[in-house]
Amino acid sequence: MAKNTVKPRQFRIDSMISNFFIFIMIPLVALLGFKFYTQQAPPEVSFDVLGDEHMENEMLKFRNNTAGDHSYEWNFGDSTEISQDDSPIHIYSEAGDYTITLLVDGQYKFHELISVERLKDEKPMIIIPRIAGPKQMFVGASAIFTCSTKGGNSWEWRVNGSRQVYSKKKSVKYTFSKPGYKTISLVVDGNREFTVQKKIYVRIKPSEKQKFIATNNSTVKKEEVYIPETPEVYTVLNNIKKESVKEKPFPTDKELTVMLLKIAKGSGDKEKFLTYFNENNKNLMARCNGDLITFEKLIKDVERSNIVIKEFSTERRDSTRIVNVIIRYKKKRGFINDLL
Repeated sequence: MAKNTVKPRQFRIDSMISNFFIFIMIPLVALLGFKFYTQQAPPEVSFDVLGDEHMENEMLKFRNNTAGDHSYEWNFGDSTEISQDDSPIHIYSEAGDYTITLLVDGQYKFHELISVERLKDEKPMIIIPRIAGPKQMFVGASAIFTCSTKGGNSWEWRVNGSRQVYSKKKSVKYTFSKPGYKTISLVVDGNREFTVQKKIYVRIKPSEKQKFIATNNSTVKKEEVYIPETPEVYTVLNNIKKESVKEKPFPTDKELTVMLLKIAKGSGDKEKFLTYFNENNKNLMARCNGDLITFEKLIKDVERSNIVIKEFSTERRDSTRIVNVIIRYKKKRGFINDLL
């Protein structure tokens, strides 16, 4: 009998098919494992408020310590808009206690209470009053005089050197009944050191001269030719240069940009540049390219560098104090020696 030489068929898996399943299954297993891990282990949510003291009207930097890629919602507790930044910067306009809440992925929260204090070295603003109104007018006509200086909480108007206060409003309406030179004086916020006076010449209308003579039963002197004098005379003009009330004009953002470019090229006045910030707010810092730094560090970084300033913007309070500075600049290779 002949032997059966046919070998039994063996089951084999093609290598391409096996490799396909391997490349598909490994990512799926990894993805399932990651989802299982993240569902079981929620992120550790926390943040820090940088700095030892927190002052009103100053930028506060928040550092987010939450690991991983998540969505964020910051509630600063002062009725301002929700921030979705990773590590935001915020400014509190008033002193007080605030609860900051960080919400991660819409479900994990972290709270922290901070105290925002008033600036310790802030001095009350001294108002130098100015009077807006006519330089001359007619007898019997009403004129309106107003304090043209911004700010102030109280006003005291007096007429012709009288000790009695005529009005305590910011604007006053007055009618002179006799001709001649008259004075209007103004004191703002009770600061009599800076009393301002405005001199007005009151004339008689040509059509009413005879009527005025008959009413007053006197002769009217020939009217003097009115020569306008200084409309405002300060009683203590020499004291205005005292150090306690010394005011320096604030340059515009464009002028500050030019000053910084000159410092970068080695021809700028660093001390003068710093006085516009440090003398008015010793704790003020600048937000440069997203980081919060001091102005001394800013100068050190840009000095002797070839930079291009993309943004230099400031936020000011009553044009006398800078409370927020944002700067964006880019360094180029090399240094240009030609000065501005």
